[in-house]
Amino acid sequence: MKLTDELLKECVDRLKVNQKKFKKYKDYYDGQHDIVNDYAYQESRSNMTVVVNYFKKFINDEIAYALGNPVNYISYEGDTEVAELIDQHFSHWAKVHDQHLMKQANIYGESYELQYIADNEFKATVLNPLNCFVMESGGADRNVVLAVHEYKEHLFSGEVRYDVYHENKVYTYSEKLEQLNVQGINFEAPPLRVCAANPERQSMLDDIKSENDAYNVVLSDLVNEVSDFRQAFLKIVGAKLEPDEANKMKKSGIIQTGGNADISYLIKEINDTFVQNLLGTLEEKIYKLASHIDTNEKLQSNVSGSALRSRMIALENKCILMQSMLEQTIKARLKNFFRYIYFLTGKEYDYRKIKLKFTMNIPNDILLLADTISKLRDTVSQRTLLTLLPFVENAELELEQFYAERKKAMEGMLDLDALERIGLNEKAVAGDTVDDG
Repeated sequence: MKLTDELLKECVDRLKVNQKKFKKYKDYYDGQHDIVNDYAYQESRSNMTVVVNYFKKFINDEIAYALGNPVNYISYEGDTEVAELIDQHFSHWAKVHDQHLMKQANIYGESYELQYIADNEFKATVLNPLNCFVMESGGADRNVVLAVHEYKEHLFSGEVRYDVYHENKVYTYSEKLEQLNVQGINFEAPPLRVCAANPERQSMLDDIKSENDAYNVVLSDLVNEVSDFRQAFLKIVGAKLEPDEANKMKKSGIIQTGGNADISYLIKEINDTFVQNLLGTLEEKIYKLASHIDTNEKLQSNVSGSALRSRMIALENKCILMQSMLEQTIKARLKNFFRYIYFLTGKEYDYRKIKLKFTMNIPNDILLLADTISKLRDTVSQRTLLTLLPFVENAELELEQFYAERKKAMEGMLDLDALERIGLNEKAVAGDTVDDG
């Protein structure tokens, strides 16, 4: 596919359309829900808007749950060298990067990883539909064949630039689509990968938006009813209150009337049970649609750990799916990383021989794990058992340290059988007095 002016303009136009479409997702994550601008305001009354941001809460909970622990890289062939190489180049940025990448994917339904080389280091950054448009191939692999990245040169710059990634080059264009620069890149194809939140590339907001909006409206109405006494009016029978007198009454808190006058509040009754049931129903629907559980819900004190874990099965399944989508992106990252290492050192590594190990960020019973490991040590390799421990980030490195410590502990220990074979007396070596007789 050839990069033409018509194709570039069409991609930029599509980016502008996506920016209008996906801005709503960013607004909702930032707390700017529809109620902020569309609430039915009433003159001279309290018009507070209450925003309960379930969308942001659920996304942050999922990221912390699924990616709170760093990803472990395990070689199928037991190659410790490649595991150390990945750890050396990724450990200082990959964990936060993966969390940010998946967070953007959950907000918009998809995000994009842009890989690049800077200061002779392999790095990656995160883009989203607000600043990037990607064109994928029509094949099953859906590889990125062209990408347009919109940005400003710096914070105070009003000029927009476009970086266009096509084949093994990156073209820089002005806001008027005038070509400013072109340079080669260290990749055979555009170094971008689409990271989807799910196979449908759908944001959670599409599932819970209407319920979250209804919850905000009901709660805001209830707060305003209480805050400005919307449920009560001043009823005066047998007297007339002029506006000037009403203002004096507000300031002084005192009102004088004739003997036959009756003044009281006409109170609007609010069915508190109905309101609470409505809020509870909406909240329950939101949690169910998002596959989450209310962690603030009171439970019986004798609930077992397995029962608690079973309540989270829907959320855990959702996070496992999220990890699977991220795994595809990381595999593509490793493929380009190993190609970069080959150009740099001449050594070849196969990304298909690297296994990714994700560990859910949940409390673990260490005693139970230790008991399990002790029972399986004659059945499963020690490297595999180490991956079960949540505090072990790199099983390969931990295994090396374990053997190094054992070797150091054994240094200086004498092999008594060997000493006997060469004719040395055990007591003499130990420093005891030897009887010549």
